[in-house]
Amino acid sequence: MTVTQKLSEFAEGIQYADLPAAAIREAKRLLLDTIGCAIGGIETRKGRLALQMARALGGPPDASILGFQEKVSVSASAYATGELMNALDYDALLSPPEHATPYVLAAPLAVAEMRRVSGKDLVLSTAIAHEMAIRTAASFVFGRRFSIELPERGIAMSIPTPGYGLCVFSGTAAAARLLGLKAKGIAHAIGIAGYHAPVPMLMKFCMVVPAGIFKYLSSGILSQQEVMAAQSAAMGCTGDPDVLDEPYGFWRAFGCESWRQEIITESLGRAWYYPERIFYKTYPCCGAMQNGLALFEKIILENGLETGEISEVHVRMNMLAELPVWRAQRVENHIDAQFNVPFVFSLVAHRIEAGPSWQTEGTIRDQSHMEFMKKVRVWTELDAGSRERPEVEVVVGSGKDRKVFSRTGAMAYEMSDDALLAKFIRNTQRFLGKERARRASELLQRVEDLDDVGLLFEQLSPIW
Repeated sequence: MTVTQKLSEFAEGIQYADLPAAAIREAKRLLLDTIGCAIGGIETRKGRLALQMARALGGPPDASILGFQEKVSVSASAYATGELMNALDYDALLSPPEHATPYVLAAPLAVAEMRRVSGKDLVLSTAIAHEMAIRTAASFVFGRRFSIELPERGIAMSIPTPGYGLCVFSGTAAAARLLGLKAKGIAHAIGIAGYHAPVPMLMKFCMVVPAGIFKYLSSGILSQQEVMAAQSAAMGCTGDPDVLDEPYGFWRAFGCESWRQEIITESLGRAWYYPERIFYKTYPCCGAMQNGLALFEKIILENGLETGEISEVHVRMNMLAELPVWRAQRVENHIDAQFNVPFVFSLVAHRIEAGPSWQTEGTIRDQSHMEFMKKVRVWTELDAGSRERPEVEVVVGSGKDRKVFSRTGAMAYEMSDDALLAKFIRNTQRFLGKERARRASELLQRVEDLDDVGLLFEQLSPIW
């Protein structure tokens, strides 16, 4: 049996009762967090354009645009939902391939609403999508093929995930399962999706300033493709049922140096990797800044530091900070804001609550942030002595009155259920209203008890 067939058998055969408690818990937390991030992204430019495109695509009223009463076709819904999930860059990270969730969850979420499946089926499809994503990403070996030369620093560097097109199999399989396809049909859906997967463009994105709206890859377009691949297979279209497999499998077309297929199939359905590799973001910005921001916030709150007192901030980051999108001198739009280290540190210094307000036009154009950004110095391991420096250092005053506060350590890598719930409320209450946001959160926390997820989606659109 080929790898593609084994994945298809897994996607068809796994049942809710087969899920370990950790997989159920994390799937529910992912649903709560990601739906909240999507609704929180409605007023960003990326969110507004996603809404505009979904309305233009139209179609039969099969599924919702999150945060709105209107309905569109299931593929248009997947498009808008995928874009909204990543609009704030507040979505959870799965290691690897990092930003998996917007690329694998939007399609099954739209299909689940259209089919009015049970909450258990929604949880199961979430688990299937994320488990397939982490296994597929871990199996691809990229080597140095996606390196970028940085001659001024004397290095060539690469990033762990050259592109998110590899997520197309996971979202498609989960959507196909919800459509009721058997393993053979799921294999054809995966085969159709593989032939339409985007080429890896993540490193190219990192080199362009100002950043484009679609960032490293449009999660909306990929999600729309996943729905269409699953629907095409349901209609009887055939694809390549061995799309992943040797000797000319997807891994070669995707630019990989090799493929460790055993990572995909070993203990599939028995061992679940994704629950241990999820990281929820505290701040709506790139994951590389999360821990530094948490340390910085701890310093200023513990010591009662006011913005005007701070004369310097030194931040030690990983090598991503050497790439142009992280080194931009100006913040032109809300996508730039998600990657600009001095800018997000200014937001914390000014006590702006983490959430959608970080990326409003008013926040981006506030000159006080431009002034504070001049105080922030970013170090990487290429800078002399950087390894000996604390992760965050805050300087107050000068001369003999100069004081230095510093911190190092892991602070941003755990998020309790209460903190995740508070994040959901912050992201949604402006658009849903406090009462509807509360009811939606309660349904998501017991989503496995729902016989019809349509009840959930009713609470995710305000009454206007």
